[in-house]
Amino acid sequence: MNKTNIRLFELAQNIVGPDKDAFTATSQLFDEHILDSFGLIQLVGEIDREFSIAIKTEDLTIQNFSTINNIATLVDQYIASKK
Repeated sequence: MNKTNIRLFELAQNIVGPDKDAFTATSQLFDEHILDSFGLIQLVGEIDREFSIAIKTEDLTIQNFSTINNIATLVDQYIASKK
């Protein structure tokens, strides 16, 4: 995992809390009921603050947010476009 993946994983863990079963960077966040819609909103807010990006509404898709790895790919694209 790269730095983005690691930080996203930490952010997600903070949101879901210790009561959730362990999950990995490839866990299906919605299918496995790790995140719900409220958790997604929280995570997007944390991502925006942490990485100084603003995720566009059209990028808020199940595909982009299905796993930590997919989220990291999206975030890395936003970061690269800022350069």
